[in-house]
Amino acid sequence: MPQLLTILQKAGEFLHEKGSLSPRLDAEVLLADVLGMQRIELYANYDRPLVKKELDAYRQVIARRGKLEPVAYITGKKEFYSREFSVNSQVLIPRPDTELLVEKVLGYLESFTIPNPDILDLCTGSGAIGITLALEVEGASVTATDISPGALSVARENAEGLAVKVDFIEGDLYANLTKKFDVIVANPPYIASKEWETLEPNVKLYEPQLALVGGEDGLAFYRRIIEESPKYLKDAGAMFLEIGETQAAEVAKIAENVGVFAKAMVAKDLAGKNRVVFLKRQRGN
Repeated sequence: MPQLLTILQKAGEFLHEKGSLSPRLDAEVLLADVLGMQRIELYANYDRPLVKKELDAYRQVIARRGKLEPVAYITGKKEFYSREFSVNSQVLIPRPDTELLVEKVLGYLESFTIPNPDILDLCTGSGAIGITLALEVEGASVTATDISPGALSVARENAEGLAVKVDFIEGDLYANLTKKFDVIVANPPYIASKEWETLEPNVKLYEPQLALVGGEDGLAFYRRIIEESPKYLKDAGAMFLEIGETQAAEVAKIAENVGVFAKAMVAKDLAGKNRVVFLKRQRGN
C-alpha cells in the first residue's frame, strides 16, 4: 500500500501541472479532510499507508481540484474569523479580506458603546458576516438578507451549527424589511460585468455569478444600498461596505450625493489595498 508522503508528493505534482497556485497546500488540505485529520497531523504520519477506500476517495477529490474546483467547495467548509462555515456552490467562499469588514464594525460598536445594536447584513451569502457579528457582539439583534434561497439555506445551516440566532429574510437587499438599524454592513457583488471573463477559472467556473457581478461598472449594488439606506438606517447610524480596491472614490461620491452622510472613510487591508468604506449618517439627516 502506498504511503501518505508518496501520495502527497504525487498529488502535489499533479495539481501543479493542472494550474493550482498552491498545489502542495491543496493536496495536504484535501488529504487531511479525507482522513478526518487536522492538516498538522499529516506531518506525524508520513509513513502511514493508505487503504484502498482512502486512496479512492482521495483520487476523487484530487481530480476535482485538478479541474480547479475550489478546495472549500470540495471539503464543504471554510474558516472565517476562526470559525468553520459550511459552503457550497450556492454561496461565495468567505475571504480573509472580509474579516476586516467585521473588525471595523466591532471597533465602531465598541467605541460608541451602542447597547443591544440592531445590525443588518445585506447580501449575506453563507452568513459569515452576520453570524460572526451575532456571536461577537453581546446583545446584538442581527438581520441578514439575500435574494438567493439556496444561499439562505446555507446561512441558516451555519447559524444552527454555530448555535446563534439570526433573522434571515429572503429578498432583494432591503425588500421585506420593516425597521431601522444601528449598523448596515454589506459585501455586495462588485465585479464589473466586463471583468467576469477575466477572472481566474476557479472563480469564474465555480462561484455564483449572482454573488460577484455588480452591473456594467461594478457599482450597481452600491448605488442601491446607499441611496435606499436612509429609510433603514437610524439617525447617526453607520454603514460598512466592502469594496473592490479601485472603487473607494466612486462609492464615496455616491454617498456624498445622497446628502445624509459625513465624509466617507476608507480602510485598507493587509496588502495595503482599499477594502472597506465607512459611512456615518449625520445626526438629524
